[in-house]
Amino acid sequence: MPVRGVPQPTTNCSLHNFVHKLWTSGEGTGDYYSSSDTIGVVGEQRDFYEQWGHYHQYDPRNRPLESDRKPYDTFRYGPTPDPTRRRLIEDPGDLRCKEAVREGLDEFITVNTMYGNVVGRVVYLCDGPGRALHDRPLPAQYKISGLPQTYHPVRTFWRNVTTFLGIPYARPPIREYNLRFKPPQVPTPWGSIFADRYRNSCPQYIRYIGKDYGIPITDEDCLYMNIFTPWAASKVRYPYPVMIYIHGGFFDHGSGNTFAGHMLAASQEVVVVTFNYRLGLLGYMATADNASAGNYGLLDQIQAINWVRENIIHFNGDPDRITLFGPDAGAASAGLLAISPQTRKFVKRVIAQSGAAVADWAFIRDPLYMRNTSVVAGYSFGCRTRHTYNLVECLKSRSAIDFTTTEVKPDVGWLAWAPVVDRWTRERELQTIPDLPENLLSENRVDFDPEFAYMSGVTRDEGSQFVFSNEELKRNLYVINEEMLQKKAEEFVRIYNYTLDQESLIRAVKFMYMPWSDPNNLTLIRQGYIEMLTDSYFTAGNDKMVKLMLKNNVRTYMYALNYTIQGLNLPAWMGVPHDTEYLLATGAPFMDPRFFPSALQLNQADWTEADRNMSQLIMESWANFAKYPTCKPGNPLLCGPTPYALFNTIVWKPMEPQNLQYLSINSTNYTGYWHTSTWETNQLNSINMNAWSTSTMWRDYKQKACQFWNDYIPAMVDRIPPTWPPTYEPYEEELRLYRAATWSILAALIVLIVLVFLCSCLYCRAKSYRYGDAAIDEYINIPDIATMGTQYSAPSTRANSESNLSFRLKSEYPRKKFQSNDKIYIPRDKHTQV
Repeated sequence: MPVRGVPQPTTNCSLHNFVHKLWTSGEGTGDYYSSSDTIGVVGEQRDFYEQWGHYHQYDPRNRPLESDRKPYDTFRYGPTPDPTRRRLIEDPGDLRCKEAVREGLDEFITVNTMYGNVVGRVVYLCDGPGRALHDRPLPAQYKISGLPQTYHPVRTFWRNVTTFLGIPYARPPIREYNLRFKPPQVPTPWGSIFADRYRNSCPQYIRYIGKDYGIPITDEDCLYMNIFTPWAASKVRYPYPVMIYIHGGFFDHGSGNTFAGHMLAASQEVVVVTFNYRLGLLGYMATADNASAGNYGLLDQIQAINWVRENIIHFNGDPDRITLFGPDAGAASAGLLAISPQTRKFVKRVIAQSGAAVADWAFIRDPLYMRNTSVVAGYSFGCRTRHTYNLVECLKSRSAIDFTTTEVKPDVGWLAWAPVVDRWTRERELQTIPDLPENLLSENRVDFDPEFAYMSGVTRDEGSQFVFSNEELKRNLYVINEEMLQKKAEEFVRIYNYTLDQESLIRAVKFMYMPWSDPNNLTLIRQGYIEMLTDSYFTAGNDKMVKLMLKNNVRTYMYALNYTIQGLNLPAWMGVPHDTEYLLATGAPFMDPRFFPSALQLNQADWTEADRNMSQLIMESWANFAKYPTCKPGNPLLCGPTPYALFNTIVWKPMEPQNLQYLSINSTNYTGYWHTSTWETNQLNSINMNAWSTSTMWRDYKQKACQFWNDYIPAMVDRIPPTWPPTYEPYEEELRLYRAATWSILAALIVLIVLVFLCSCLYCRAKSYRYGDAAIDEYINIPDIATMGTQYSAPSTRANSESNLSFRLKSEYPRKKFQSNDKIYIPRDKHTQV
């Protein structure tokens, strides 16, 4: 049976030939993923990945004014790609308009960076916001009255975007370079590279690896970034704002390759950057000492930002307008980078999607927990030692594949790996987080840039994604009754290691989320469990973060996404699951499904006009937040996400300490009618599409639930501090180990000396006995009674005496009766003669 992630030879193929064919399949191209003799992670044809060269015909806004050249009449500069090089993609770009004429359009663009030339692709897109209905590529399931239900290919492009995929921003952190568990190093300069395909993702557990998930292969050589720019053929007068996407995955899985930044860059005129960073044990293992200080994934992110600052101007990006955005772990990382002394001067904006730097799961606070988790992880990899230096050296000897086949699950806590405080374990110039984020913000110890602004938000049903992926609930058909809610509450308390009175906490959680108005309603009970996960993991942390930002006088915006995407085939009870923003911010309703992982099944999506409008709203709001740093004095509200009213109604106002207002993003509606419908001839005499939105400003989002998790629960109970190994400070623990080793060696030496002394005594005694017996045998002469005459009194007769003595041996005589001959045969008196 083939194993996912392991290349499998076909029949009638020797192992030698199989391996040779695997490594020579990409000869001359660097494409090692196209071998037809392999399956799983390595061998599947990269049909949906190779879409990631992409193209667009862009309107001439913000183009060089000294030239009247049309956008598609661009020129190349730098080295021209080798025309004999095998094409990695048969038809790059949006295949829905593949009939459009491409002759004379650019395919490659070369950009010069500090490290060498980068050759990227131009990607042409077929659809986008504002595209007329008769110019859109309509799928077969698109249902509009009066239109034929057939696929109609588009014969014109909408816009184009230039993509540079797989640019190395740091040296490979591999063990061969002795860079595992070390900060990233600047990349080695190159001559010219083809940046026309995504590179390796970082190692993660094999459950998250697969072509369907957008991660076909992983390797430690994974520190690459992807750049999507509206225009790269020549310089523009005003560089574009830069939006850096930090992918989510709760610090142990994910990839920047899964975020298709084409539509966001092309439609909003921003430069979009995505990148990979080290994950899991390789990215965040900390031993609470300088053996492994941790935060390697965070240092990768800092290195990526530094690379962007130095080189993004060559891609027409503005290094002085950098916005960080991303979901869950990406949102937490963006918040940490905004307060880190290494990057806070360079980050102008943060968009935190369903995550916060002060969330309970986003940061590991206890140094003992760090060490315990690392020791337990070491046991999983066969490194059975509690000495941190030996542990790190042992893990350095493991292969990269080992980190994809072994999953570390802590007994306590939700996540095994997360950022840590590295003030005492790393040199000052490399320190990322000098103290707990909550302490830095609550004590106003962060010197924010005057133009810095913060935007964050949550979706209405964040927890539904975790319910949907729970195997136990899936077997139970997602039915949750009161007993199941009780069980899940107990599991939650056990994972978070609450103590003192666990029963009281369980009762409090159950009281908070049990639908007491209808306790037998299974739908309401399931919704209560979803809200419990949503509030504890996301809503409470987001509320704490925005309040701390307001305390630091940071311009802060908040949203609550309540819109359910209509085009997806999801269960109705899921509502608005975690990371719904991903599909909206990437412009998925406008894009070819080949740009996205096939596991999302977007080829079956039936996008509605409301979905398109909502995607446009999110993309415009995110891009406007990155574009407009300050508000105009005359219009203090028209800045940030809404420098103008979106959909003629939406004005997004910032929060205030006494007015926690937020934008409730709800549905968008439209009205449309057709006077004539001659679709075959592309003649629509009249189209009226008037979109409007029900999104409005509200205040005090779920304050009761936030106070429950941020104030009531911490005041009610406390958590058990880690007690294994024994609670010593890190350096005291090291001294304790050294002392124990010293006394053990000393005790062993004492025992050895005693044993040597005893053995010597026994040896001497045994030697004396042996020499005594030999002397007796040599010097004793047994007398012949026949010659002794009258010296002995015979017991009977002489004959009897001779007969009795002849059968006795020397050894039968008692030793003590034998004396030297001189003493034995002394005459009885001086007159006796022998």
